[in-house]
Amino acid sequence: MPRALSEQEADAFRDRLCRVAARLYVDEGPGAVTMRRIAAGLGCGTMTPYRYFANKEQIVTAIRTRGLHRFSEALERALASPGDGRTRSRAVRDAYIAFARGDTATYRLMFEYPETNRDDPAYRAAHQRMWRTIAAHVEVMVAEGAVEADAPILGHQVWAALHGAVMLEIAGLLPEGYDAASLHTRTAGTLFDAARPGRHGH
Repeated sequence: MPRALSEQEADAFRDRLCRVAARLYVDEGPGAVTMRRIAAGLGCGTMTPYRYFANKEQIVTAIRTRGLHRFSEALERALASPGDGRTRSRAVRDAYIAFARGDTATYRLMFEYPETNRDDPAYRAAHQRMWRTIAAHVEVMVAEGAVEADAPILGHQVWAALHGAVMLEIAGLLPEGYDAASLHTRTAGTLFDAARPGRHGH
């Protein structure tokens, strides 16, 4: 009889399971996410994933939920770094890009494909945390007087530009000599300059 896993070991196994499932989903489509394929990717028995999730829908929701929390935590750590608002905003950008590069499958599953179980309490909490985190660096710049803006709206403008740059990098479609960070630096600079105090049209 297999040894019972500790809570920490079980959580690590769930994380591995979610990463395998995310890769299957993004590479081959939703139909590839089966307990048999997941078990094969993990090197475990076919029934083992059922100890942690009842079905693949629960797994996909868990991928997004866990991914959103890891994503938000990375951005929150970056925002807590020293420096003025613009410096901390760049740190958030770098953390964002590092997450997308380091776990591209989860990143794509979080933002490319709609969640079908949006009423799941854990997913809703993770999504709301991410929503707050996205605009937090702009709120710092507003508080400093560096920009005059509706922080959530400007935060989403900056996010939209960053997500676009990241997806173009993933697809290999950025101009020669640019990566997501260097392209976004130009776009974010334009957005922040337009929102400087005293400027019109923002």
